[in-house]
Amino acid sequence: MAFTLSGTIAFASGKTGDYDIWTCDLESGSLNQLTFGKGWNDKPKFSPDGQWVVFVSDLTGAREIFKIPATGGEAIQLTDLGGRWADSPAFSPDGKYIAYVSNAAGNNDLWLMDTDGNNQTQVTTHEGADESVAWTPDGQGLLWSSDRGEDADIWHYDFASEARTQLNEDRGGDYTPVPSPDGSLIAFVSNRQEKPDPANPYKDRDKDIWMMTSQGELAVKLTENQGADYSPCWSPCGNYLLYTADDNRKDCHLRVLNVANVVKAYATGELHNVERAAGHVRTQAVALDREPLKAEVDATRHATFLTAWLPESWMASCYPAGYFGLERNPAWTGVRVSAGSSAASSTLG
Repeated sequence: MAFTLSGTIAFASGKTGDYDIWTCDLESGSLNQLTFGKGWNDKPKFSPDGQWVVFVSDLTGAREIFKIPATGGEAIQLTDLGGRWADSPAFSPDGKYIAYVSNAAGNNDLWLMDTDGNNQTQVTTHEGADESVAWTPDGQGLLWSSDRGEDADIWHYDFASEARTQLNEDRGGDYTPVPSPDGSLIAFVSNRQEKPDPANPYKDRDKDIWMMTSQGELAVKLTENQGADYSPCWSPCGNYLLYTADDNRKDCHLRVLNVANVVKAYATGELHNVERAAGHVRTQAVALDREPLKAEVDATRHATFLTAWLPESWMASCYPAGYFGLERNPAWTGVRVSAGSSAASSTLG
């Protein structure tokens, strides 16, 4: 049985080294391309009202943060770091600020700025690498991944107290924390092993989607994949998780997990209930017409005088299957966004 999904998703798609930002209306399946050209445009996030998409681009030669109307239009550059870089932007729940990761001060730390790019302020200062920042739904804190310990773990920053709290600690890397809409749970990516082999602690670590409480407790794995599952984001209603499934780059498409029963199980506070529900999670691919995502072949820069006259369709057949039409780093808003029209509210799916 197909999931009933609504709202709009944004994601990056293209070929290796050349991504653009797209949106898709989940009810109609219609696609809209927001960015164009041969640059790298990635990691989109919606503003709370669904009117804007913030993203990372190397249009100027280094990774900088831009924003663009969700219906399409002119992109606005928000950072200009003079050779440094910025990454992982995310709007605050009230739409007033953008959190991001940057090495503007020489190290990978968390930063804040106004949504027009002004008042860029450093939040964390540490010799370790901070990355993958997200806001707590109440706007009072940030979640991020940091390798301040032996491995990357999930941390929480509280604005009022300026306290930095490590939420988990495991022999493995934990990345990309995203809180549920009510803030009670955190989905994240991990390559930890459920049954570690002491002789080979880092053997066969595939990245999968995990979930835990907002205090870092009752962690369970939700996906099983020989490739990498990554970049989870919640549906506005909190019943689904959208993520990228990368089967060793052979089939890098967006998929959806129905986690409604897992969320209910967490309310009991019992690990065995959560594990039982996690063992029955259903997943399915996002249904959309992927042909437009594969259209920009741009094989000419790889062509020689012997192959320049060949059609692009033939050139495309010479590349690996996962080279074109990759989909990754999704975001989800409950607002339906159509190209050339104003955003309108919809039933949250």
